[in-house]
Amino acid sequence: MGRTIQFEEKELVIKFSRLTAAAGLKKELRIPYQTIRNVEAGNFKLHWAALRLGGTSIPFGYKAGRFIYKGKKYFLSYSDASHVVVLDLQGHDFDHIVVQAGTPKQMKRAILKRCPHLIPETDFPS
Repeated sequence: MGRTIQFEEKELVIKFSRLTAAAGLKKELRIPYQTIRNVEAGNFKLHWAALRLGGTSIPFGYKAGRFIYKGKKYFLSYSDASHVVVLDLQGHDFDHIVVQAGTPKQMKRAILKRCPHLIPETDFPS
């Protein structure tokens, strides 16, 4: 189940293979860097009460598509929930995007590099 992630100048682009696009009902996602409010790498667990709005959900396995939980909109695309990147967004169609990545920690670092608004300023003693 494939996806490619491209780092463009002003946005992150996630493109899905045909099969993954069919399962998740989306060919690509465009995420402007300024809409990213937080990035996490590692594990994700979708709450059991989340409502699937379109896509695919196999218990304890593959999840792709749109989900809603407590009024928050999620887009998921993963088969291994322990190797994902979780994006918390503001001002985007989705509140959270969760995608599987081969190296989630490296992807998180690459995203943070393009989102200086997420790196806290450090006060150094004079």
